[in-house]
Amino acid sequence: MKTVMDAGLENVSDVVALEFVLTYIMPRCDTNEIAHRLLNRFGSFVNVLNADWTLLADIEGMGETSAKKLHLLTEVFDYFNEQQLVKKYAFEYRSDVADFFEELLRFKSVETTYLVGISASNKLMFKTKLATGGLLSVGISTHQIAKYITGLCPAYVFLAHNHPQGSALPSQTDLEGTKIISDLVSTLGVNLVDHIIVGQDGIYGIISKNFYRKFETFQ
Repeated sequence: MKTVMDAGLENVSDVVALEFVLTYIMPRCDTNEIAHRLLNRFGSFVNVLNADWTLLADIEGMGETSAKKLHLLTEVFDYFNEQQLVKKYAFEYRSDVADFFEELLRFKSVETTYLVGISASNKLMFKTKLATGGLLSVGISTHQIAKYITGLCPAYVFLAHNHPQGSALPSQTDLEGTKIISDLVSTLGVNLVDHIIVGQDGIYGIISKNFYRKFETFQ
């Protein structure tokens, strides 16, 4: 563990990094062999943390409680990053929109949908996760959307979700979902500025009908 403390997590191997994390989850266990088993099964540190806890629990030495704790780390990281976003963002230029939604959604491993409220002075007012899964398939609650808008009174809102394994271009379901939510917020006196999709090839706006940003590394 001294190696990690001295060098930093970014400068050690996946097995050493994972072993270090596991010591906090399983403090009285020899975590080296468990770390190797996890990496042999899932391939990388990131894949281990993104794996479903039921799959982690099947690994010898883990068990249900440790698997749930390890899987929960990704939610802790997400919560930290999202709280940091709330503090620092103002929306004045297209690049501000692209920066915000890229940081929020580009590296999430499952499709996630957010509603984001902006004040009249272009400051971020709120950001709420509406659903995990497809935009319409998970049954987003119109009551939940109405509650945030009527309670916090944003000047305008963005809808956003990601396509973790695909293009940022919208599907027919995305187009239909945009129309439903745009009509809803309009009845509440608020404008849906855009529905942002973050994909492997860039950041696309359904309402603006163009890319905010293209990712040159996309193959």
